[in-house]
Amino acid sequence: MGGGIARLVLTAFFLGVGVAHPATAFDFLEDTFLLDVRVGSNRSSAAQGLRNGAYELADGTQVAFWNWYSPNIPELSMIVLTQVSADFGIIWGLSTGEKAPKYRIDPALHMGFVYQTHPFDGATLSVKVTYPVGGRLRESACVADYGDIMGVVPVNCRLAAGLLPPEETLKHLLRLDGRHDARISVDFVIRF
Repeated sequence: MGGGIARLVLTAFFLGVGVAHPATAFDFLEDTFLLDVRVGSNRSSAAQGLRNGAYELADGTQVAFWNWYSPNIPELSMIVLTQVSADFGIIWGLSTGEKAPKYRIDPALHMGFVYQTHPFDGATLSVKVTYPVGGRLRESACVADYGDIMGVVPVNCRLAAGLLPPEETLKHLLRLDGRHDARISVDFVIRF
């Protein structure tokens, strides 16, 4: 079933970019299987974790963070495995990225591999590595009007009403690379 979904997606892609015979372009999909489809990521969770808060403006207006850090469409990742041999496979996939008013997560290409060996009868040792290329998260700054004191200056939206000087708040903007969603797993299974 997973290979059928991957074949359908890639057929549409190859036809979209003008490959006349997509079947010849990806015979390797016979051994390609869907590993994971997931909504969100560690970066997405970190950004959405900032939405619980608010502050009050000088005129008494409440400013809530909820809408600033809630994406319209959450990040979606699709990861597949292409089996190269009985003990080795290549992991690859895509993430759509995510956008909200005060942050953005870039799309990512996921790359990796899985390798397994059998050190003795009934035992399997496997290593799985995945790493997203791209997928950087960047929080946006705001422009705040501090009146006669400082005028209009850029500031970290979440810290605008705090005690830090505006230029210091900019150092606390959330910045995470895709590597925050990299994964390495080692499994050792003994069957008896």
